[in-house]
Amino acid sequence: MIVEKISIISNELKEWMQNTLNSGVAPELVVDAMIKKGFDPRFSYTTIFRMIRNHSVQTTDNCPYVYELPPIARKGSLIHTSDHVPIKVIMSIEKPFILLLDNLLSEQECDELIALSKDRLRRSKVIDSETGKEKTVPGRTSEGTEFMVLENRLIARIEKRIAELIDYPVEYSESLQVLHYNHGEEYKPHFDFFQENKVDASKGGQRIATLLIYLNDVEAGGETVFPKLGLSVSPKKGAAIYFHYGNSKGQTDRLSLHSSTPVVMGDKWVATKWIRQKKIYE
Repeated sequence: MIVEKISIISNELKEWMQNTLNSGVAPELVVDAMIKKGFDPRFSYTTIFRMIRNHSVQTTDNCPYVYELPPIARKGSLIHTSDHVPIKVIMSIEKPFILLLDNLLSEQECDELIALSKDRLRRSKVIDSETGKEKTVPGRTSEGTEFMVLENRLIARIEKRIAELIDYPVEYSESLQVLHYNHGEEYKPHFDFFQENKVDASKGGQRIATLLIYLNDVEAGGETVFPKLGLSVSPKKGAAIYFHYGNSKGQTDRLSLHSSTPVVMGDKWVATKWIRQKKIYE
């Protein structure tokens, strides 16, 4: 799978670059930082030259998101993997690209994953937009844990199935996370991708897609909501949502804004896989 270099910047990154240049930092150091973040070298040099000469620079904010079909879009409405019954596509949206999938995990696999997670839960965190470090915030009130890639037979089987489903190697995905929401807990509207100046090319670069798997039925509440679309999805045990929000140009789709509504009755268990633009590890 060929990963193209990024060749467009956001207004936010443009402002950071301009401020950095104004502070006296050498242009070649700014270029080096861009290349390390996954930007095309020629584009990086050209952009710096244009900024130094006070010429206009096109950004993602004045350039519409370019939709590109991910590999899973070409697999039809019944997707086969090597170890499982066919996975059904029961809903699809083109812009942003969203698939609702049924029967990704069996009921037994869901129960086993929950049982493995219960004694490992800790308060869920988010990535701080300023420092790049994890922190807890009032808008995300769930508990969670993560499993090392191929940690045990169950995780290895699920990892392999996901890789076959979405057609991205395991090496492109973050470790599987399991989240638990008690009564009243939620995750307010957010994006899964990183701010452009916080993308770490040495750790797989930008997130480009999310696979969210429901591990139990919820009596009331706990819907996944895409507010810019007016779309709300109720949890269904073994089902999943796949949404793709990153393209080969380095753009991210802001229509992918989403939230998890408060649990009204019962509790909610989900498993999450985040996909990066390139390998996280070898």
